[in-house]
Amino acid sequence: MHPKLRAFLVANGLRADATEQQAWEYYKQIQAGGISYVGPERAEVPAQNGAQGESGSDGAQGADQARQAALDGQQPDPEAIAAATRQALADERQRVAEIEDICAHAGMDAQAIRQLVLTGATVDAARKAVLDHLRSSNQPFGAGAGQAQVGVEARDKFRSAALDGMLLRCGHRLEKPADGAREFRGMSLIDIVRECLEQAGVSTRGMDPRAISSRAMASLSSSDFPSLLGAFVNKTLLAAYTEAPATWRPLVAVSSATDFKAKHAVKLSSAPDLLPLNENGEYVHADLKDSKESYQVTTVGRVIRLTRQMIINDDLSGFNRVAQMFGAAAKRFENRTVYGLITGNANMSDGYPLFNAKHNNIVAGAALGTESLKAARTAMRTKKGIHGEALDVQPAFLLIPAALETDAEVLLRSTALPTGTFSSGVFNPWAGKLTPIADPLIDAIKSDCWYLFASPSQYPVIEVAWLMGDEQPFIDEEIDFNTDALGIKVRHDFGAGVVDYVGALYNPGV
Repeated sequence: MHPKLRAFLVANGLRADATEQQAWEYYKQIQAGGISYVGPERAEVPAQNGAQGESGSDGAQGADQARQAALDGQQPDPEAIAAATRQALADERQRVAEIEDICAHAGMDAQAIRQLVLTGATVDAARKAVLDHLRSSNQPFGAGAGQAQVGVEARDKFRSAALDGMLLRCGHRLEKPADGAREFRGMSLIDIVRECLEQAGVSTRGMDPRAISSRAMASLSSSDFPSLLGAFVNKTLLAAYTEAPATWRPLVAVSSATDFKAKHAVKLSSAPDLLPLNENGEYVHADLKDSKESYQVTTVGRVIRLTRQMIINDDLSGFNRVAQMFGAAAKRFENRTVYGLITGNANMSDGYPLFNAKHNNIVAGAALGTESLKAARTAMRTKKGIHGEALDVQPAFLLIPAALETDAEVLLRSTALPTGTFSSGVFNPWAGKLTPIADPLIDAIKSDCWYLFASPSQYPVIEVAWLMGDEQPFIDEEIDFNTDALGIKVRHDFGAGVVDYVGALYNPGV
């Protein structure tokens, strides 16, 4: 291509680093809009196929004036050429945009749309091509066609295959990957972004990795990539959240919060005994007191950023590790919240700590063993309510630090009583009576203390709640214009509080 012709094209919108073939294709698009290069090098221009774009009258008139001036040997008017060029480019952009919009909504293949654009097809010709496509694919059109979204199924299949391919690439195990997932497994992030743009009807021909990554970060609506990445983070994070241990779960009662206001739980141990009817045959009114214990749901979260550099560097595995760490962090937040209530022994509404002699739920320190367990169980089962009623609190769980986990399992799961003074044939009264629960957060306070807890269905001590009952972290994505990054927000709404002291007992150990 002659340097003057190439300079003309660059001045009218061609990328400076475009290849020779791309430059000729761009020139054909300008010609289709009614503009031709006028100069001594015009014989170098290949003949056109006669296809004309829908250029405006002003642009065509300016082009005719420029041609006529060249034939008459006159110097063309630069302003007329510039005005004609601007009009032609505007008309061409409108033509391309209308064709891509019409064809993409009809679910046409990206290659077919590109062919219509490059051959200079008019918008009317594109509409005819859409009708032919709908007829050949047996998709509804005309009256009632709006009841179906053409192409949605294909895009859903694409997203499913791409998502599963990304998960497989990072080592996730999928029972039944979507069709085509293994093909995406070997793709780089740039290749996946390119496919997303093509699926959205955006031509990536001639785009380098920088341009592709910038286009992916330009808008949430420009491609499926941001939502695809959000789904990837969601799957990865929730898998890590689910797999992280939650040893506290059997100890707590579960509720749901509709807002962030304080929640007041029902205190089951304050219910009085039933009484016979009085001498007038009337039922005796119960004097119930509302519980003053309360707690509320709070929000924690972080933002993960996927930058253009990470896309270009194909750092999907690093992004996967961050998502996994945030999933585990959400579960750790729950663990710290629940066990913090137990080990922190904070004051309750009556002014006394959760475990206190006034609450009759703390005993003299003793090492974990059959005798100390016997004393603790007796103390729980003989507890009295505020009206003097026998509550019969039955311990169900033994909460211990990790240092006592092995000793507790031997004591609670041996068939014979594991004591040196008894023979192997002596029945173990603790076998199957208590469920041991060990957590290292207890070790951080004391390595030989232990707790007894009743079932939360009988006398709950701690209650937890998630906002709207949604127990999983929430994921959302947003483009950050200032940093050229895709931000993935991880938000978790969770709360826990002590609701009663009757169903728990503490032994501080030796």
